[in-house]
Amino acid sequence: MPTIKDIAKEAGVAQGTVSNVLNGRGNVSSDKIILVEQACAKLGYTMNQRAKTLRQGSSKLLAAIIPNAHDRRYTDFFLSFKNYAESSGYSVRLYFSNDLLAEEEVQLQTIRSEMTAGIATFSSCTKDGRNIYDEIGIPKQDVVFVERNPFDSPFYIGFDYAKAGLELAEKLTSKKCSRILLITETLDYSSQNEFYLAFSAALKAKNCILHHVQTDSQHCYTHFLQVLNDLEPVDAVVLTNYHLAENFSNVSKTFYPHLHSPIYTISPLFTIPSVGCKKYELNYRLMGRCAAEQLIKRKENKRSEIQPMILHNDGMRNWLSKIPGSTCKRLTILTLDSPTARIMENMARIYTDATGIEIKVAICSYDGIHEILSDLGNTDAYDVIRLDHTWLSWFGEHIFAPLSELTSSSAEQLFEPFIPGLVPQYTSVNDVAYAFPETPSAQLLFYRKDLFENTVLQRLYKEQYKEELAPPQDFEHFNRIARFFTRRFNEHSPTTYGTTLTLGNSGVAATEYLTRYFSHSHDLFDANGNLLLDTDIAIQSMKELIEAKNYSPKRYNSWWRESAREFAAGDTAMSIIFSNYASEMMDSDSVIINKIGYTYLPGQNSLLGGGCIGVSKNSQNKTEAFDFIKWICSEEITTAMTLLGSVSPCEKTYSNYEVLDTYPWLGLSHKCIAQSKINRIPPQKATCFDERRFLSILGMAVNTVYNDTATPQDALTYAIQSYNRTMK
Repeated sequence: MPTIKDIAKEAGVAQGTVSNVLNGRGNVSSDKIILVEQACAKLGYTMNQRAKTLRQGSSKLLAAIIPNAHDRRYTDFFLSFKNYAESSGYSVRLYFSNDLLAEEEVQLQTIRSEMTAGIATFSSCTKDGRNIYDEIGIPKQDVVFVERNPFDSPFYIGFDYAKAGLELAEKLTSKKCSRILLITETLDYSSQNEFYLAFSAALKAKNCILHHVQTDSQHCYTHFLQVLNDLEPVDAVVLTNYHLAENFSNVSKTFYPHLHSPIYTISPLFTIPSVGCKKYELNYRLMGRCAAEQLIKRKENKRSEIQPMILHNDGMRNWLSKIPGSTCKRLTILTLDSPTARIMENMARIYTDATGIEIKVAICSYDGIHEILSDLGNTDAYDVIRLDHTWLSWFGEHIFAPLSELTSSSAEQLFEPFIPGLVPQYTSVNDVAYAFPETPSAQLLFYRKDLFENTVLQRLYKEQYKEELAPPQDFEHFNRIARFFTRRFNEHSPTTYGTTLTLGNSGVAATEYLTRYFSHSHDLFDANGNLLLDTDIAIQSMKELIEAKNYSPKRYNSWWRESAREFAAGDTAMSIIFSNYASEMMDSDSVIINKIGYTYLPGQNSLLGGGCIGVSKNSQNKTEAFDFIKWICSEEITTAMTLLGSVSPCEKTYSNYEVLDTYPWLGLSHKCIAQSKINRIPPQKATCFDERRFLSILGMAVNTVYNDTATPQDALTYAIQSYNRTMK
């Protein structure tokens, strides 16, 4: 392998320069960085990470030991463990034990030789067996035992397995099950033993007959056939992991198709509804994140409590409960076109299967749905209406039935699952609740992480602007970076454009302007209701928007979906997108998957978007319509819809790491919703304001300046006059 001396000779630079480039330090010019990188590529040089670690005397490497890769609980755990570790600057290596102590011992020897900083392990050690971790010399603080705790270690993360056993036993006895087959892994594992003791005790108290079998993934097929050959009929079968349950179901259906006992299983969390076994769910992705977080805290000497961490059991979630007593055959939903509308169509099929009620989804454009709502009259064509939450203050009282007329539950009870801050702006008019929040979203800044972290581009930017290349904190900085990444102004830019612009109709154009305005101020109106567009801030915001025209494609995007897709095409460095459209960046033709960075909007004061949903006051099926709304806005359903590309109003969704690992920016969007401080409605009209009409006035001002037919000051002055004349 070539040496640093060889690389220096090939690049025509000093050996110290090569060392600085390879180790990411020193004040090396962009020209020399390029020369060194070209020389490394030509000579086939790759960094020896172990040698680098030895020189540094430390490691940012974590290890995960799992029994196998075919059990979903282990893959769920590892994916979340890996994602959190890598987002914190660590690397991760995966090792398999096959539930064999000898194999685990071999893996530990390798891990120790790699100077690994921490280990998360589903250990095959047992309480009365060898402690191979002590024998090999692994420090106790460098290990987190997960699910199985063979040595009663305080460094342990698991679930409440006794509670799981008790609750599953109660479920079975409530269904009059008296003969039960229980299949577990070896009871030498603490989690299995805790479950078994609680489950068997609860069944014994009810005089149930329990047949118990221990098995493992390697021998389960043989054991299943033996059990099914010899066993008397049972009322239910319970298995303590989903992989065993899948295998048991396959064996039973193949060799004993006449057996129809329901199968219950301990399962990882399923975000998308699935048929088959009845699942008692545990969030293994949350476990993976917690394990990585604990190891990194210890490595970096951050304070963390040294005691076992017992995570909440999600338990048996109810996706498809029947709604009794309905004579309604069909519900019609009017909705704004968005990713959520298409997802709702698919989810509605589940509701139809459960209730027999056909769900018809009528999808309309932004302008089209406004026209329908403006002329709705007394028509009963729609049972449920989903609209932009900014229209609620204008339309709410006219189109929705108050929730108090539909249920005896209080607003506090109805809205308890939702993100704090959504009430009242997504739900109420004049302190009367009319709607549920459905798809709350916030603007985020998305950027090409691979470009911002490129050493050559970082150095070129610093040489040009005398500052570090980093996500912008304000829109002056935003435009500077956008210019840098626009090839017309920088021949070294890997992208043609620095940013996207979304300026479709006048309302959308106004939003692009307000994005910049609210980075400087929280208030668009003063206490007397006067529109604050004649200020220096207002003019500066318009100039910041118009400057971005130079760094974006000539044909601007008409909607945020288009901006997301343009960014996904890979020829733009940055894009401001509402989080409910950001999933469009992950389409199959996207070239930037795994290259997406995201951060707060410049100014950290995001505009909020998304929709709310309510029962039409003219509906002839109000009870059924309200039941549907409760279902479509429930945590289980909104979380599933979020994984499919929507966003959820429910607080619990944002601890589902299958969702957050897929769309990691949603955690930041959740924060932005709570932090947004925007007063965009005059105080005297806070509960009845035609915001769409106002945005049209403001959007016309944006378009005149964008098309160079008016100065920013003249256009904004005219907007004030138009507002005072027609709306004040």
